[in-house]
Amino acid sequence: MKNIFKYSVAALFGLGLAACTGDFEKMNTSDVQVNPDDLPISSQCAEPMQYCYPPQQNMFQFWTNLTVDFYSGYFMTPNGNFSNGDMGENRGHSGGMYENHYLHVFNNTRRLVSTFEGKGEAALAGVMRIVQAYSLMMTTDVYGPLAHSSILSGEYESYFPFDSQQQLYQAMLDDIDKALDGFNKISDKEKADLGAFDIWCGGDVEMWKKIANTMKLRIALRLSKRESEMKAAGYDLPAIAKAAAANTLANGGKDIMIDKSLENELWLMFAWGDCGFNANLVTLMSGLKDPRQPLYMGKNQGEFTTTDGTKVEKNSGYYGIRFASGLPGKPNNWGNLSSWVDKDNQKGIYTAPLPIFKQAESYFLLAEAALRGWTSGDVKSLYEEGIRVSMANELAYKGKYADIKEYAANAVEDYINGTSTQIDFVDPFDTKLNTRALNKLCVKWDNGASKEDKLARIMTQKYIALFPLSTEAWAEQRRTGYPVLFPAYVNESNGAVTTEEGVRRQIYSSNAGDTNAEGLKTGIELLNKENTSKTGHSGDQGGTRVWWDNADKENF
Repeated sequence: MKNIFKYSVAALFGLGLAACTGDFEKMNTSDVQVNPDDLPISSQCAEPMQYCYPPQQNMFQFWTNLTVDFYSGYFMTPNGNFSNGDMGENRGHSGGMYENHYLHVFNNTRRLVSTFEGKGEAALAGVMRIVQAYSLMMTTDVYGPLAHSSILSGEYESYFPFDSQQQLYQAMLDDIDKALDGFNKISDKEKADLGAFDIWCGGDVEMWKKIANTMKLRIALRLSKRESEMKAAGYDLPAIAKAAAANTLANGGKDIMIDKSLENELWLMFAWGDCGFNANLVTLMSGLKDPRQPLYMGKNQGEFTTTDGTKVEKNSGYYGIRFASGLPGKPNNWGNLSSWVDKDNQKGIYTAPLPIFKQAESYFLLAEAALRGWTSGDVKSLYEEGIRVSMANELAYKGKYADIKEYAANAVEDYINGTSTQIDFVDPFDTKLNTRALNKLCVKWDNGASKEDKLARIMTQKYIALFPLSTEAWAEQRRTGYPVLFPAYVNESNGAVTTEEGVRRQIYSSNAGDTNAEGLKTGIELLNKENTSKTGHSGDQGGTRVWWDNADKENF
């Protein structure tokens, strides 16, 4: 029964993703079942860790690049054939995050946690608990309720009821606490085994503790609009934040990257002509005069002529695409705008390290926690140090691909003290798409500003520092409203999403209903119970709000 259950979960949740090539399922499944327990432990642990940032082109595209990447304001497709780019709800393009979590992460981590615990190896089990919580947090933030405890219980085989988002977050906090307890008791054998498979931290258990605490702080702030509900359930968010703040990635940490020469698929998304930069990110970085901009994006990859007849030479400037512009299919003029760094892969960006955590995030988390009075610390100092750490780490990460060895003299401090703001968006080919800048605050800190404006500054700089981790960026933008994103120009959602509020969640894929119909019904019921939409949206629609996205609460 154990092996039947092991494979049944993969069968229910892992199959059926439709790729643009039409043969994704064939490429990613096998006619021969292999018992994963027969594989070396390093191989068993590698898959869930790697697929927290999928190194496989089709999965990566359906994971975030046709959905969340757009909604976050980081990327936008120049290919108008992808309907999610115009807020059309395409179920066939909405299942990547869901299936990646169940097939590549959770189906492995749940088994490995059990295996390690059965051998008394609580620290190694803890590593898999952290990986599991990392993927689960991304997935519930995108969809809402998910099947989790029903799978772990082993009591279900034909279908799996969903947990509410509140239950999922409580499970994550519990798992992280168990992981920290295991880390504090790690044996010499576990240390040796961890060193053999750890592609996140290289066997450094102290770094795993910092990741765990950064995640706890991230969770506490994500649930800031549900503080009373969590307290009623026995989870004191300010106390959790205070305890976690003592040892995050801000305390001698680093960017967490998978540096194993795996495929970094963002380069391929651009090479295919299916991805470009979003006007939101481009106008923010251009207006704020951000020194990281050439590390994040290339200039226009082809010459073009604007609507007023101006000829723009290749590599002249940074140009983005407004979300939901109603563009035609590729090829078109918008395909000539800003490219990925190292556009032709001459410096090897296709195998650049895969980002998991940005160290700078922890400083902005600490800054917000201090702003809320949950923790001690000087908000201004934490905010500014977050910018400095991001600047340094991005240069170390992307400098060789962008052919940049150092910033201009005083560029970082000039940025921190900058008084410029986001620029207006001007589309070079269609004046109807032009729109005014919506973020009016400069980078320079203002101690006399309101709490709301202080939060806006923190979140805007955090947003820039998180790039390209679009799932986290989109979640925090929905939670706080910052940075403010340009509204869609066209809305092909047929009323499922409002232009004013934008996409609040991603719909479940058709595969979720095909493989776990009864379970999905319980999930939609829970989604409706947790929904606080003021626009009349409910059920499995993009306008429905997930639990922590509480429309009944302001930021303060």
